[in-house]
Amino acid sequence: MKLTRRQLVAALAPAAALAQTVAPSQTATPANPADELKAAQARLKANSEALAKLPVPMETEPAFQFKA
Repeated sequence: MKLTRRQLVAALAPAAALAQTVAPSQTATPANPADELKAAQARLKANSEALAKLPVPMETEPAFQFKA
């Protein structure tokens, strides 16, 4: 049996789409917007603390320059 690339993609596309979908019950988002805000703030604080621990040499320059 010979299949062209288009036929193969057409046959496998529905299976790939089903594998990528996530059920709403499996998501980890809080139901309350206030809880979601607190979670985002906690992630931001944790990320900023992790970045503060990394050493950055003084000679490091940004890849761009701000000009007014």
